[in-house]
Amino acid sequence: MKIVINRSDAIGDTLLTLPMAKKLKKHFPSCHITFIVSPKTAPVLMGNPSVDDYWVYDKQVSAIKNIVNLREKFSKEKIDTYFHVGGGHLPSLAALMAGIRYRGGLLNKWQTFFLLNKGVRQRRSLVEMHESEYNINLLQPLGIDYHYSERESCAPEILFEKEEKQKALNDFQKDVAEKKILFKNEMIFIHPGMTGHTLNWSSKNYARLILKLEKKFPDRFLFVLSFTQSDKRYIDGVRKELGQKSFTCLEDKVFHFDGGLKGLRNYMAVLSNADLFVGPSTGTTHLANVLGVKIVTIYSPIKVQTSLRWGPFFRDTETVRVIVPDVVCGEKFQCAGSSCLYYECMEKVEVDEVFESAKQLLNNEKA
Repeated sequence: MKIVINRSDAIGDTLLTLPMAKKLKKHFPSCHITFIVSPKTAPVLMGNPSVDDYWVYDKQVSAIKNIVNLREKFSKEKIDTYFHVGGGHLPSLAALMAGIRYRGGLLNKWQTFFLLNKGVRQRRSLVEMHESEYNINLLQPLGIDYHYSERESCAPEILFEKEEKQKALNDFQKDVAEKKILFKNEMIFIHPGMTGHTLNWSSKNYARLILKLEKKFPDRFLFVLSFTQSDKRYIDGVRKELGQKSFTCLEDKVFHFDGGLKGLRNYMAVLSNADLFVGPSTGTTHLANVLGVKIVTIYSPIKVQTSLRWGPFFRDTETVRVIVPDVVCGEKFQCAGSSCLYYECMEKVEVDEVFESAKQLLNNEKA
């Protein structure tokens, strides 16, 4: 059985589809699984035992060329089973043109209703389970049933060789030294950026959090402000705040880490050495969680954005804190703006609340 899973969108989405591949391997041990992924997410799959191969689907390439290339690959590799889980729909069209008899996946957009013949209709907006479980349930037409007791056995993984992690850390240490910042073996990653429609915590609050952590744990941590160019405006907000006089004690303790410079694989290898990660509902939060880093993450109260569906896969209280504004949000899909009684609800999350959660995790205190 040769299976292709189309997951050609974001990092977090791809991570939360890996449990689907793991479940397939358990049910069909000899199956061969190939992922179709975007260029930025390919490094997540390297060395993963549940993924035998991956094809990079680049939307910058013309649609016709992508369809022709994918159709040829489907035929050459003798693919017999295809799943559309997320991302572009051209791979589904190529699968149809290649004559793949089983075309399953998520029936959501209008295209999927004629491109997929074994699709599953799911009302994910009801938020009845985690995204990873919705993905696994797409396997039902194959006779594969899922029970929540199997969740841990289907957990996503990111794997590194010891040498790869050490090289990335050594290079990172040199980069830090070049900025005349003292490298410390203990690191706290702060990732304030989050492009897209999900609500954000303010840049000012992230800066104030760093200051409170430094005062509580003086000279103990290197604070790593991580970002990519797509969310640079958020990091600029933190940088501006840190430039104020009251933050001068942090001048040689904060390193700005552009994860795009040396690639995602390098970023993940460095991140895996962190003692704590603080960030919003974004792909890097899922990376930190799967890598085993303790995390404090701040989520929107809007229904389709909630942590029940999009929260970290691993949720034990000794390593994870999920913080949500204490409001009764009546919105299902997007913020109602100034007409909402709780407008700017993310500002109701106090710096002290995030700080206390971070302190508990760093001190190994139970919630």
